[in-house]
Parts: sequence; structure tokens; C-alpha cells
Amino acid sequence: METGERRITLRRRIGKDEERSYLEVPFVVDGSAERIEAAYRYERGGGEAVVDIGLRSPERIVGWSGGARQSFFVGTELATPGYLAGPVAEGEWAVLLGAYKIPAEGTEVTIDIVLTEPRRGWIKGDLHMHSVHSDGRYTIEAAKASCAARGLSYMALTDHNTLSQNRAALAPDERLLVLPGAELTSYFGHANVYGAPEALRDFRVTTPEQARATLGEIRAQGGFVSLNHPFCPSCPWELGFDLPYDAIEVWNGPWRALNERAVAWWQEQLAAGRRLIALGGSDAHAEDRFVKHGRPTAAVRTDRKTAQGVLDGIRQGRVVLSFDPDETFLTLTSGDYGVGDLLPRTALDGAGTIPLVIDVEGARGDRVALWSDRGLEAAWDIEAPADAPAKAWEADAADGGRAAQRELAVLREHAALGG
Repeated sequence: METGERRITLRRRIGKDEERSYLEVPFVVDGSAERIEAAYRYERGGGEAVVDIGLRSPERIVGWSGGARQSFFVGTELATPGYLAGPVAEGEWAVLLGAYKIPAEGTEVTIDIVLTEPRRGWIKGDLHMHSVHSDGRYTIEAAKASCAARGLSYMALTDHNTLSQNRAALAPDERLLVLPGAELTSYFGHANVYGAPEALRDFRVTTPEQARATLGEIRAQGGFVSLNHPFCPSCPWELGFDLPYDAIEVWNGPWRALNERAVAWWQEQLAAGRRLIALGGSDAHAEDRFVKHGRPTAAVRTDRKTAQGVLDGIRQGRVVLSFDPDETFLTLTSGDYGVGDLLPRTALDGAGTIPLVIDVEGARGDRVALWSDRGLEAAWDIEAPADAPAKAWEADAADGGRAAQRELAVLREHAALGG
């Protein structure tokens, strides 16, 4: 995520006469901030100096490391263990220093503070997974660790027909944001509910009329509904598409024929003038060679690095799907407008066209295709450098032979769509 940062360096000389006392080194947060990072250092004198550290907000002490950490952070929803996450209030904060052992000559402590203000940017995560709270094998902690190890910044817990996984994950975590969710799992199709999973009061849906009433109630209470793997051979969506929902899961787990069909159906809806958000998620249940957290990855453009900020970005359709967290990634912009935004007619140029900038990162040996309601508008082949190493394929012959590889080249192309 793109951020603005303000750096502050604080220094405090501690004398021998201040040993075994608690000191404050104040600093001011005088604008919008979503994260405070602090790191400190001092001359230890072969162990003769021991200085502990903590943090006070304008209202209260929000954490204490003692001498166990050299750095920590607090943010709106994430924080280092031992510190309280929460809104970063304006006003006077203070780094707390505990002068446990101080040598006769004293010691100087240097504290580096970084204040991060919210800025619009991309945050990557997984929108579909299961745990021991339904039929998955991951504990909540194991799922968090797996997502963090894969380079994700958020995860959505979507266990089948239950809410207990969300209550088990309420504690702030220093690794990633947790979006509340649940998967409505009926014998006639599945749908993820984000943002207001408590609105899923009864999953026993067997008719289109019941589905319409249940999904309508969920959305009326603020829930965001995505129909999952609608063309899955074993559990397709059979309740019809003339229902109240917000998105369609076009990419479920490894790339397969069911995803091909979902993307084609989604493109048909867009060409017909229906604005429908496309989502994707791993549907991970257990450790597997091909099904991994963040495969696919849903990158969301958001103004705030919070669970609600991610949900707001999803609601606006600011979502880009990619194979892995570090795989090929692309975005579209047209002037001040980006993925998920609606362009007013006033944004058209004099020729009645829409100028687009396509940014593609990490592509090598790929084809980039641009589609509109008129079909394929343009395509670019991104050649691999002559000296590029051979690709490392991770293929499942039974699933069409798909691959995962880290990409290198960068493409920046311009295209124009007629009005």
C-alpha cells in the first residue's frame, strides 16, 4: 500500500540518578495516521545498561515490551503482541522508558518514530478459506501463519454455515487483517457472506424463493454476497441468477474448467451492461500441493488498511485477481479513474474514446488481453528475456497443466476504447 510517512528522531539522556524510574519521551500526532512504528537503541556497556520500552497514547498506556523487543508498532487493527491496536488518536503520545539498570556515566537512548498516514493503495489477500470450525484442517492460528508466510496482508474466514471462526479470530494480530465471513452452504449452491456474517441466520435454502429472501435479508443488514464456484461440477449454483447478490467468484482454487466457464459467464454479463464484481479465493481446507492460501490472490485497492477499508474496496469493485501474491499483476487507469470506478461521460476525450493505461508488473512470456463489450480489443505478447532462466512449472496433469513461476519483466502500454 502506498503511504505517506513522517519520521521523528527522539533522544533522551538517562542519568544514574534516574535508575529504576519510568520516563516519558513525548511526541505529537497532529494529523491523520493509521500506524506508529518505534525502534530504539542505546549503549549497553557490556550489560551495565538495561532500558525497557513501552508506549502511551493520549488516553492510556497501550503497550509494554520491557527489554524483550527493539521495535514495535501499533495500528488501527494490527499491533505487535503486547500492544493494543486501535485508532491512532491525534494529540500527545509518549515512548515510555524504564531505566532498569543505568551505569555511573549514564546512557543515551535514541528512538526512531515513523508515523504512517493512510493513502490509497493495493492490499493482497485471500477471500475464501476454511478451518477446523467447519471441514478444514487448519486452526485459525495455522491459517494466519500460512497466509502471512505466503505474503498476504488480509484473510477472510468463510467456514460453512457457522460464525464461530469469526469470534475465535477477534484478537488483533500483527501479521494480517481478518475479514469476518461465512459460506452459506446449501445442497443447491454456495455463497460467501462478507462484512455482516451475523446476518446469515439460516442456511437451509432449497428453492429460488428461499434464496431470494435469505440473500435479500443478508444484504439489507449490510452483508456483501458473492456466489461461489457457480459452475463447479460437484456443487454448482442451481438457484438461479435473478437474485440479490453483489459478486461472482470467477476464480476458485487452481485454474480449472469451472473457472474458465465462470469468467466467460461474467464477461457476458458485463457485455450485457450488468456491473458485477468478480472475486476469487483459494477455498483452502488443508495443506495441499496445488491448493494454497492466496492462490488466487485478490488485491483490493483501499483507502485504509483496515478490514472495513478492504470491504469498502471490494464493494466498489476495486479488485484485481492474480495467480499468486508475487505473480503477474496488472491494473487499469484512465486519468483519475481506476479499477472499479465508473467513468462519467465527461471523461471521454474529444474523439469519443477512453484512454487507458495498462500497468502490468511481473510478466514474462505472457499474453495480456484487453476485452470490452465488443469483445477482444487488443492483446500484447510479453516476451521473456533471452537470458531468462527456464520456467519452473508446477503442473497437475489431471487439471490441465497449470503453472506457478515468479515473473520479471514490466510492461506499460496505452490503449483507447471507443465511446
